[in-house]
This record gives sequence, C-alpha cells and structure tokens, in this order.
Amino acid sequence: MAKRTIRKQTSERRASDDSDTVVTVSEELTVEKSADADTVTVTESYEVRADEAAASPEDVKKKPEKKGFLDEYKDKNNLIKCALYGIGVLLSALLAFYIRIIPRDGVFMENGFIRFGENDPWYHWRNVDYLLQNFPDFLWFDPATTYPYGTPQAFAPLYDYILAAAIKILQFLTGNTTEAYAMTIAAYWPCVLAACCVVVVYFVAKKLFDSRNVGLMSAFLLAVAPGQFLSRSIIGFNDHHVAEVLFSSLVILFLIFTLLKARDKNITFEEISKGNLSAFKPILPYAVLTGIAMAAYTLVWEGALLFAFIIGVFITVQMMINHLKGEGTAFIAATGIIIFAIDFLIVFITPQIGEYKSLHMMALGAGIIAMILMAVLSYALEKKDLNKLYYPGILAGLVVVAAAVGSIVSSTVRDALLGIVSFFTRTGGATTIGEASPYFGSSVNPLLFTVLIAAFLIILPFMATPYIKKNSIKKGLLAGWAILFFLLILASGSAFNLFTTFSVMGYIWIIVLPIMAYIAVKNNSMEKTLLVVWSLLLLWALVQQNRFSYYFVVPVIILTSWAFMELARAVKADEAWTLFKKNYLSKEGRSKKEESAPVYSSHQERAKSKRDSSKVKAKQVDNGNEKIVLASVVLVVALLVLLVPTYTMTSQYVAGTGGPNEAWIETSLWIRDNTPEIGLDWAGYYEEPLQDIDGDGVADTVSGIGIEHFENQASIVPFDYPGLSYGVLSWWDYGHWLEVIGERTVNANPFQFGVGGRRGNATDEMIPGAAPFFVAETEKDATGYLIDIDPREDKVGARYVVTDIEMASGMSKFYAMTAWTLDTEDYYVTYNINGNNSTFIGSDRYFNSMVYRLHMQDAVGLEQYRMVYESLIYNSNDTMSRQEIFYKQLFNQIYSQSVAESNTGYVKVFEYVEGAVIKGTASANETVELTLTIQTNQNRIFNYNQTVKADENGNFSFRVPYSTTGSVNGETNFAVKPIGNYTVKYGSVEERIDVSEDDVLNGKTVTV
Repeated sequence: MAKRTIRKQTSERRASDDSDTVVTVSEELTVEKSADADTVTVTESYEVRADEAAASPEDVKKKPEKKGFLDEYKDKNNLIKCALYGIGVLLSALLAFYIRIIPRDGVFMENGFIRFGENDPWYHWRNVDYLLQNFPDFLWFDPATTYPYGTPQAFAPLYDYILAAAIKILQFLTGNTTEAYAMTIAAYWPCVLAACCVVVVYFVAKKLFDSRNVGLMSAFLLAVAPGQFLSRSIIGFNDHHVAEVLFSSLVILFLIFTLLKARDKNITFEEISKGNLSAFKPILPYAVLTGIAMAAYTLVWEGALLFAFIIGVFITVQMMINHLKGEGTAFIAATGIIIFAIDFLIVFITPQIGEYKSLHMMALGAGIIAMILMAVLSYALEKKDLNKLYYPGILAGLVVVAAAVGSIVSSTVRDALLGIVSFFTRTGGATTIGEASPYFGSSVNPLLFTVLIAAFLIILPFMATPYIKKNSIKKGLLAGWAILFFLLILASGSAFNLFTTFSVMGYIWIIVLPIMAYIAVKNNSMEKTLLVVWSLLLLWALVQQNRFSYYFVVPVIILTSWAFMELARAVKADEAWTLFKKNYLSKEGRSKKEESAPVYSSHQERAKSKRDSSKVKAKQVDNGNEKIVLASVVLVVALLVLLVPTYTMTSQYVAGTGGPNEAWIETSLWIRDNTPEIGLDWAGYYEEPLQDIDGDGVADTVSGIGIEHFENQASIVPFDYPGLSYGVLSWWDYGHWLEVIGERTVNANPFQFGVGGRRGNATDEMIPGAAPFFVAETEKDATGYLIDIDPREDKVGARYVVTDIEMASGMSKFYAMTAWTLDTEDYYVTYNINGNNSTFIGSDRYFNSMVYRLHMQDAVGLEQYRMVYESLIYNSNDTMSRQEIFYKQLFNQIYSQSVAESNTGYVKVFEYVEGAVIKGTASANETVELTLTIQTNQNRIFNYNQTVKADENGNFSFRVPYSTTGSVNGETNFAVKPIGNYTVKYGSVEERIDVSEDDVLNGKTVTV
C-alpha cells in the first residue's frame, strides 16, 4: 500500500478578546491507496495556533492536550525566538541602567564626597547606615530629627532592608567594608531597580496582550522614557520611589496571571461551599503571589493603599460586570479576599509602616468585609433570579446609606469619606511641596477630573453588558470622555506638562485608553479591564499630586506600545517582513536577483537589449516591494515621532543629579566639625517617649497623623535628650542634609514635620516652627516662636539657624513659608522698574521678615543672632545670586538706602545667644551708636551696628551677640569674627569695649 502525506496551511481571521486575529490552521492529510483497488483512505489532523488571542471554542476542541510550562521551550525554533526576545529585554534593561548612570560625575565628586540626590535619599542612607551597624535592628525611632520630639520611623522598612542586605552581601564577597563602598552601592541601587522594572513591565505587557512584541516595545520605551520615573531612578537618587514602581508592577503582573488562569474556569459558590476547589487550585498560587507582592509593596511605601484601592475598585467593577452578564462572581471575590488578607497579616506583624499602619489595617479589613458582602449579595440575587440591575442599585444604595449614617454619627467618618475623593489632594502650605502639587495646576479644581474619572468607571460595567447594546453608543460615550478630558486639560493650561513628562506618549494614551476600554468591555477581558481601571486610578492620583507620574508612566508606555503594534498590524508589517526575508535574505531571493542581472559584453549589446525589452510589454510580477516600502515608511516615521522628542526630553533629565550643592555640603560639614556635640550615639537605640500627658500610664490617643501628629503639642512629650542638646533650624527642605551630613539634631525636615504655621485658616493659632519664625516681622516675634518650639521652660527650640539665598529670595522659597502660615496677603507689590510695571514679592512685610534680615542683611542690628559661618560666594551668573542683587537693589530704591549690591554666601549659619548687655550713661535723651566691624570666613567685611536713645536719666543699654575675644573650647568655633572692639559713640565721646564669649553666652553685663 502506498502512502503519501500532504500538509496544507490556510489562514482565517477570527475575533479574539482584544481584536480580530489571524489564526493559522495547519492540516495534515495522509493518503493511502491500495495496489489492487481504487480505494483511497484520507486521515486528517489539525493544529491551530493563535499568537495574538485565544482561539474559539470550536478550535479548542481540535487542540491537543495542554503542554507543560517548559514544553514550549523544547521546540528549537521557539527556543531561539524566546532567546532573541530575552536578549532584547536584557538590552533594554542595560540601556535603562546606562542612561541613569550618565550623570555619575555629579554624584562622585572630585574631593571624594559622595552626593545623593535631593532630600529623602539622605534619610534612606541614614536608615541603611544604621542597619549596616545594627543589622537586623532598624531605626524605629530617631531622636535626631523633629527636635525636641524625635520622629518615629517615617518610611516603610523593606526598601532599606533590601539595600542593606545587598550591601552586606557585596561587602562579604569583595571584602570591602568601607563607608565609601557602601555609599557607592547605594548610589547605583536605583539604577539597578529601574533595570528590574523594565523586565517586569515586559512581562506585564506581554501577558496583557499575549504578545512578546508589545512586551518588548514596552520594555524599551520604559528604559528611555523621560519624566519622574527617570529622575527618581537616576544615579544617587537612593529613594523608595523606583521600588514602588517595581513592586506595584509585580502586583499587577501576578494579578494578571491570576485572571488569565481563571479565564475558562467555572468557579461557583456551590462548588466552594461543597469544598470542591479543583477549579480554583490552579489560580490559588497566583492569588497568593499577588497578596505577597502587595504586602511587599506595602512594606516599601506607606502609601501603598493606592494599589489596594485600585484592586478594590477593579474587583468591584469586575463583579458588577460578571453579575450583570450572569457570570459567577465567586472567583473575583475570593481573589480579592486572599490578596487583602495576606497584606493584612503581614502589615499586622510589622512594627511600623511609616505613620499609616493603623490606616492600612482598617482599610484592608474594610475591603475584606466589603468583598464578602458584595459576593453574598450577588449570590442571593442570583438565587432569587431577580433583575440583574438590582445588584448595582443595591450596592449604590448601601454606600449612600452607610455614608449618610456614618457622617451623622461621627465627624471622623465624614472626614474620612470626604478624604477618599481627594485622598492625595494637599491644601495650604502643603501645595508648595513640589511632588505634592496638582499635576495640572491649581487653575482647574482636581475634583472636576475626579468626577470625570468616576463617571468613566461607573459607566464601564454597563458597557460590558447587554444593557448598552449598540457599539456605536459605547464608542460615542468613550470618545466623548476622551474629548471632555482633553478639553479639561487644555482649560488647565497645563497640557504641555504631558509632553515634558511623557514626551509624545503623554498624548497618545488619551486616545488609546478609551479604545482599550471598548475592547475590554466588548469581550469581557478581565485583564484589560484591570489595565483600564489601573490607568484611570493612577490618573486620578496624578491629577492630585504630580509625583504619581512615575507610576502613570507604566500604563502610558504599555498603551502606547500596543497602539504601535496595532499600527504595525494595520500596515501588515509581519507580511512585509516575510516578503523582505524571502526577496532579500533567503538564498532563493539572492539567486533570483543574481539571475535577473544580465551580463553584457559591450555597450552595443546593452543598448540592443534595452531596445528589445521596450518592444515587449510583459506583465509585471508583484514581488511585494510596495508592501515592504509602505510598512517600512509608516513604522519608521512612527518611531521617529516617538523617539526623537523622547531622546530630547530624556537628555534634559540626565543633565544633573540634584542634591545639596557645594555650598550646602561645605556648610553641613562645617556645622559637624565646629559646633558642640549633641550627645547622641548616632548608631544607638532610643525608644520613643510615652505620650502620656494625663499620667495614667497609658499612651494618649494621638489626634491626627503626619504633620498634625508632630505639631499637636497637647499630645506630644519631648524626648529626653542627653546633655546640652539643641536644635538646628532651617527650612524643611534641608533637614536631612543637616542631620545626615552635619550630624546634628534638626527642627524641621522633609517629612514636613517642624514646619509650623496653620492648617485650618488664617485666624487659627500659629503653631511654632520654621515657617512662622522665618516670616516673623520683628526679632521679638521670631525669638518667641523659636523658644516655643520646645515646650520645656528652660529650653530654646534651636541654637543655630541656617539660611540660604533660596529661602531669602522673594521669588523662591519665601512664598512657601508664607503659604504654610495661611497668611499670604500684602507680600506682592507692583513697582516701576526701568519704565515697566512689575509685580513681585517686595513689600514691607518681606523686607522686615526674619529670613531677609538674617540672610540679606547679615543679621545687622539683631540683638541675639550672630553670623558664625558663610559659605562660598556664588558668582553673579548664578540665577539665585542674581536674585540677591535684585532684591538689594529694590531695597535701596524703596528705602533710599545704600546696601552693597553684591552677592554674599549662598548659605549662612547664625547662632542664637543670650547676648551680652552693654550699659552706660550719656546725656538725657541722647542718641547713642554702637558699631563693630565683622570679617567673614570669605574675607567679606561688613559693619554690625545698633542705635538707641538714652532715657531721661541718660541711661542706655545694648544687647549684642558677638564676642570680641574669640571662641572657647566646647562651644561654637565661629568662622565669622569681629575685627577689633565694639565702638560706642555719643556726643563727642567714643568708647571701645571688649565683650567675652562668656558674656555673650550667659547674658552678662558689660559697663561702659
């Protein structure tokens, strides 16, 4: 019997979860023909492959048994393909790492100093350094910040534990245990995590669309994307932000795995109640992994409730979709409960998660209860066979009733409910925090964006069900949302922010997101619904605080990558690539090309050939070159549109690393070496003092969290500091630098503790702190705030005050100080400068402020504040130094003064002292002048002076802060020193007086 096998391959287009998909169907026919008969037997076998979507149910029946996890890699061709994509992902990760280490010269300075970026990375180093010396004990309470109270650990601990463990391992392997080596690892660490993010996002995108191409495109775009994800993962930016993206992306990845595993599983309440969990078993490991990833993310960032909220909203939306479609909700509810329960348990056993541990536990517990109630309600309505619309209606009614009753019963509940709507929105002085400011500015209320996003989420479940049947209506609703949202962005005047943060991708997602929502609801694709909810709620957070742009970049690049691959499919890029390989890369194509090129022996023969060919009009054979050219041109142009502006923006983001400039570094080091020791063991263990004002032995209930916690003095007991402790007061931005580099206890820090000011309205009582001190308009008021920072009667809140030109400049941080006091009136004034009317900060309130008098006027005339150090003087080309000259010119013009219009030190240190009292007698009501020549450590000379009027008996007195006899051991080794003695003049009398350091520190009297 003769046998013959024929293999036939055809293609057809079928609908899938996300789009129409080309499905290749291969048929094998075995033909058997008997030698003695005309009978023919034909055996058919089928093999179906769908690379871009799940096959239809009919095709599933034809598929062979499911392969194991590693079986796909046994195929040589598939293994090579996987390896090529693996190399692509690895190269993307390495590219991300390389881009982020470009500005490394700004971290590893020529003098050997290692400079971390911005503010919080320095406190992370404080934690890591503590761990390296005390591993595994953590710095749960730090008395060196928020003096005089100290601060419970403000960061979640896992990020620092992971970094400290990595450093210890590398130290063990290399034998290098120096501090410089550990700091070097910490400086490179965010770049390593960014590379890991690239890998994870590849798998997220791949699993979302079952497409390696979308995954690889996403990995590459994330590697090169500009914006805050880049700036917060750059070398030296040793902060938890990049770890937030990594662990939150892992949460999404494992949740997608869970949803995909459940795609064809029939999991019902009846089966669960009977204990038949066979359908749930393949899903359980991924649900558990999602919960573990969620818990790890929570231990990395105290605000991880953001993703708990995202998961909760997704589960609610998906349960509504499933109920309205008559599909089971048991699996969705069980998945959410598992995730939240694991997160709850790990949070429970963790000592601290910043300041929000109790909030996490309450929110997760409430989420578990809500999921159980939603599942029970769905099951009950199904059993009674009631109208499907009852489910969303009852849910909405329960929410409204619970909110109304809770708001009536408890103001705390009411405030919490209102807080959900604008959970991340900041008001008052907090709006001046760069990362906490609204992304689209304050010209449009974030509530409008919130309402629009909420409307999208509310409509979404109904669009996925028969209740909105027509696709045209669905498309219209989604398109309308996109138009309204874009118009709102334009109205805010901040549309360009999207470009500077995300490049062109910042506009593409606005178009793609509604399309993705349509695909998700059309096919009830749970993983794509998750993508939509994830994107929308990150957008909601971004609208409130621009910091969330480093989260939002992930769905933005995934949506952009999908759109690019859809464009490639539209121009048949795969077919064009196949033709290109066939025509130009295969042996057959090359041989045809060689054959088609005739060889001529002479010019006459070539000319004859041309004449002959012109006479014959043969039909042209279509070799596919037009398709190749079309696909190539379209995709190259699209790539250029994506990458050229991205490259431009990314180049700007890697121009520098930020962090303390040279002036701040040298000032902090000077403070460390020239001021009295604080008496704390930097690596020592200290316990938080018991907050027990009423003395009943039980900790008082703290009212408020965050800033309010540390500024509600009725609920705070100061830490018992050893020896002659003191605080160092500066604006909150600089607290970590002064603590970690300067090794001194600080009053205010970048947690915004110690800022002071007001929180409700401008009529509230002022909370002592940095803001009211620096904007105070008299020395007496400023000193009052300084004293009140420490509630102990025999203590002053701070001994040293540190200023810089940014604080003293009316165009920079000065306004932030006024904003924290909620009193910003009468600072802006219009003046005519060079014939033009200009409005800027420049009123009496500004020029009388303490920070102006300290920094711009060198504390001249102040009785209890003396300059003890001046940093290097920046040249006039520096932006902030030009501000100093400008405001001195303005001061001279307004007040007809002759202050030297020159730059001084960028940073200055002042000491608060008791001040010596110089007393004497002159004629009654006579004017008495006191002067002292001062030379700074920058060899700058200025005159300190005071003027008083003798009383009716001729008595006069001055309180002065400088000693003329030099410093003493154990006290400030001041670098700014008087030249000569004090000179006191009245009438024709001129007296010269020496004042000792002991006189100044102890308020002693010197008689003229």
